[in-house]
Amino acid sequence: MLRLDTELLKEKANAKGDTTHDQIARRAGIDRSVVTRVFMGNIPTLVNVTAIAWAYEISLDDLVPKVEAKVGVPA
Repeated sequence: MLRLDTELLKEKANAKGDTTHDQIARRAGIDRSVVTRVFMGNIPTLVNVTAIAWAYEISLDDLVPKVEAKVGVPA
């Protein structure tokens, strides 16, 4: 299952003084609703993921970590 590492995003955002979804959205240049959906578990478009990653200097590999699927176990 594909998920963003929202804990890492929170950590990086807090380090820059961004504590609200609105502040994160403004720094990344994306809509606040995208950030809200990210924290609800939705995956945004590649453009928005990239904007978030660049805004907080997070590699895409770290922001979207690989999750090994277990055979026979639904994700």
